[in-house]
Amino acid sequence: MLSVCLQVAAAADKAEPVLERCLVSLVEEAKVPAREAGVLSQLLVREGDVVRRDEVIARIDDSQPQMEKRKATAEHDQAVAKAESDVDVRYAVAAEKVAEAELEKAEASNRLSLKAVTEVEVSRLRLAEQKSELGIEQAQLERKLSSHAAASKGVEVDAAEKAIERRLVTAPLDGVVVQVFPHQGEWMQPGDPLARVVRIDKLRVEGYVDSTRWDPEEVRDRPVTVEVKLADSRVEAFAGRIVFTSPLVESGGDYRVWAEVENRLVPSSQTWILRAGQAATMTIHSKQQPLPPAGR
Repeated sequence: MLSVCLQVAAAADKAEPVLERCLVSLVEEAKVPAREAGVLSQLLVREGDVVRRDEVIARIDDSQPQMEKRKATAEHDQAVAKAESDVDVRYAVAAEKVAEAELEKAEASNRLSLKAVTEVEVSRLRLAEQKSELGIEQAQLERKLSSHAAASKGVEVDAAEKAIERRLVTAPLDGVVVQVFPHQGEWMQPGDPLARVVRIDKLRVEGYVDSTRWDPEEVRDRPVTVEVKLADSRVEAFAGRIVFTSPLVESGGDYRVWAEVENRLVPSSQTWILRAGQAATMTIHSKQQPLPPAGR
C-alpha cells in the first residue's frame, strides 16, 4: 500500500514540460498572385505596410473590360427600355379594332344591300382583320424577346464587372507586407506573385516533448507560457495554448507540438515584439485543465 501511495505522490509532483530552443514561426502567410494578364497600373503597398483582409493592394490595367462594361450597360438599358415599352402592343390592338370595324361595316352594308361590297373587298378586309390579330401576338412576342435580350445583356454587364474585379489584387488576410515582387508598369501574367503578406498578430511556437515522460493527453490543448530573450537581456512572456500534438514519435523519442500565441505591439514604436525565426522557451502547463479550442 505504501508503494502505491508513493507512486501517486510522485505522479502528482511530476514537473511540467519545459521545451527549450522552440522555434517561433508564422501561422498564416500568402503570396498574393495576379489573376489576370495586363500592365500593373497601380501598386498601392510597399514592404512594411499593414493591410487588412480584402484591402486593394494593386490594380491591373482594366481599360478593356471598362469599355466592355459601358457597351454592355448601354445595350442592356436599351433592351430594358424596349421590353418595358408597350407602344407596339397598344398600336397593334388599336389597328385590330379598326380592321374589325371596317369588316363589320362592310358585312352590315351587304346585309342591307346585296352586293354593296364585293366579295373580294370583304375577303381583303377579313384578311386585314386577321393580320391585325396576328400583329398583336407579334408585338407581344417582340416584347418578350426584348425582355430576354435585356437579361442577356445584364449577364454581359455582370461578366464585365467580374473582369474588372479580377484585375483588383486584394490582401487575403490581415497582416504585414514583407515583400513586393514587381514594379508598377510591369506586365503581369496570371499567377505571377505580386506581394507576400504574413500574419503577425498571432504566431506559432514549435517544440518537441519527450514521449517517455509526457503522454500526448498531458499536453494537448493545455495553456502555455512562451518566453523570448530580446536585446539588452530583456525577457518577454506570452500566453497561448497547444493547438497541435503530433501522432508521430521521431527517432530521438520526442513528438512535435506547437502552440499559438497572441503577439503584442510596442506602444512607443508600434512594432511587434514576437517575430518569426526567434528562439523561445515554452512551458506547457500540463497540470491545468485543457482549454477549449478557439471559436467554441
